[in-house]
Amino acid sequence: MKILTKVMALIITVAMFVFISSPSVCALTVNNGSITLNVTDSQTGAPLQGATFRIYFFAKAYQSGNSVKFELISPYDECNLEMDDLQDSYLPVHLSYFAAANELDYTEKSTDSNGVVVFDNLASGLYLVVPSDNDSGYNLSAPFIVSVPEYDSVNKEWNFDINASPKINGGTEDDSSEKYISVQKKWETDGSHPESITVVLLRDFQEFEKIELNEENNWYYRWDNLSKDHVWDVIEMVVPDGYTVRYETSSNTVTIINRYDGEDEEPDDSDEPTTKPSVPGDSDGDDDDDLADTGQLNWPVPVFAIAGLVLFGIGWAILNLGNKESE
Repeated sequence: MKILTKVMALIITVAMFVFISSPSVCALTVNNGSITLNVTDSQTGAPLQGATFRIYFFAKAYQSGNSVKFELISPYDECNLEMDDLQDSYLPVHLSYFAAANELDYTEKSTDSNGVVVFDNLASGLYLVVPSDNDSGYNLSAPFIVSVPEYDSVNKEWNFDINASPKINGGTEDDSSEKYISVQKKWETDGSHPESITVVLLRDFQEFEKIELNEENNWYYRWDNLSKDHVWDVIEMVVPDGYTVRYETSSNTVTIINRYDGEDEEPDDSDEPTTKPSVPGDSDGDDDDDLADTGQLNWPVPVFAIAGLVLFGIGWAILNLGNKESE
């Protein structure tokens, strides 16, 4: 009896430490999140009725220990995008082109008379918000990414009901006004790379023209005489296998950078899903808050601590009972 009692005490003690130290990885099952858009005219501040938006669900949210992390769902995981910074303005542009080109599923709604539209009953994860073609005469806003949940740095809590305020220019500019945009390609690899890539000029986030970049044009191209009545962007059409892509902008020049992530990449021995630590949508712009940067959730900590104390107390009681019996 004494040996059995000590064995049980040892098992409970070991289980206690395993329970506390082992992070759990599971999908968040919250399906009642929401995204509310309050759309106004950027010039007058008046609410805009009839502005249409689409949302695309492209990454699942996971609880990993005391953190929230994200995993790209198929086929978005084929984009080969560097997603270390979810607030990179070119990330949603590339994702929106990919979603449209592959005719991926979306939900579409339009603003009411108050300029408000609500997308509800949303699962936890990352959403791409894209302005859609409409007949209202509004200039389109840029696509952007929303995280459900989003960390509230003021109240130190996670919010599953997200509010965003995209501003749209309700007026038009002189058709005679023009601009230019140029693209430069760079490779981050020690070895060889593809002989050419195709870039896409986007007008109002829709495909306008394709150009091939290679050694002959010094991996550079420039478009002139572009109307300022439209929004112009340049993205890489298809990221080469084994590479990831990121974008850098300076003035009217877009630099597309491909980094080799093939055989030289260190294998990931972790069982956790692909994670992206930068959580977008901090409404206060407080980048110094550790919780917002790491996606930390506080609620598991006291739960695990209390459970650990209970288990420790049970093990201690059993061990003392065994000692008394031996006496």
